[in-house]
Amino acid sequence: MKQTIRSFALGLLVAGIIILASFYFTADTRQASQKLSTDEMITSIENEGYHVLSESEYISVSVKSDNSENNSEETENEKNKQDTSTDKNKENQQKKENKNEDDNSDSNNESKDSTENDSDKKETVTYTLTVESGMAPSVISNKLAENNIIDNADKFTQYMENHDYTQMVQLGEFKFTSDMSHYEIAEKLTN
Repeated sequence: MKQTIRSFALGLLVAGIIILASFYFTADTRQASQKLSTDEMITSIENEGYHVLSESEYISVSVKSDNSENNSEETENEKNKQDTSTDKNKENQQKKENKNEDDNSDSNNESKDSTENDSDKKETVTYTLTVESGMAPSVISNKLAENNIIDNADKFTQYMENHDYTQMVQLGEFKFTSDMSHYEIAEKLTN
């Protein structure tokens, strides 16, 4: 019995030594493959049939896929925007007509009309956003951009990701205005 156990232990020792030796001899080839430059890795991956995207390309692709999923919501928002813009255009035309009629009046009236037109151009827009469970930050950004709260959805999504707001977005209804900064909007979404 002792002879059998000793033979078994010796076999394990020899097997361990062989595995250890093979590990050290093959480690050089593994290290050589790990020293690829970024460009070499990208070409190697593309040769295998995969696509490599930069971070900004990935964000734009995810935004496009989110847009296609929420296409029905967008068409409703676009209809609302068109109705609102039509009303604003009518108001602006009426004000322009009124201004043309008053051109013969004194310069004080003209300066008042021009300041009124300037204030119309910088009108603050208000929008209430409902954040639901599972809503991606890109969807939130798109809804804010569609309703003229922010200028660029991609920039706001990037801001949220860079400042670690994406994991802290709360559920509920939030009221935003177009004069809010990215920081203010992000803080309101996360608090």
